Amino acid sequence: MIFSRRPWNYPLVLTMNPLIGAIAAGCPAVLKPSELVPTLTELLADLTSKYLDPNAYVVVKGGVPETTHILELRWDHIFYTGNSRVGRLVATAAGRHLTPVT
Repeated sequence: MIFSRRPWNYPLVLTMNPLIGAIAAGCPAVLKPSELVPTLTELLADLTSKYLDPNAYVVVKGGVPETTHILELRWDHIFYTGNSRVGRLVATAAGRHLTPVT
């Protein structure tokens, strides 16, 4: 029997914690969960559209093309968790608009 050491609850925690902060602060948010967890992404998209204001909270589904597109837009703040290779791309995109990144 092989056990995965990957914490599959972590994508949920990493997505929900910043969202909870945004909701508490009264800020809108766009969520882009990892493309490695499509089932979670579908669940979040369904629950977000059902229970939160769809004009204020949106889930973006997809991979590199979708992420590349949303990084071209102007944001007030970007919260990123992930590897350093993609982190450099996020930081570079954020730097074009002087967007703070956490």
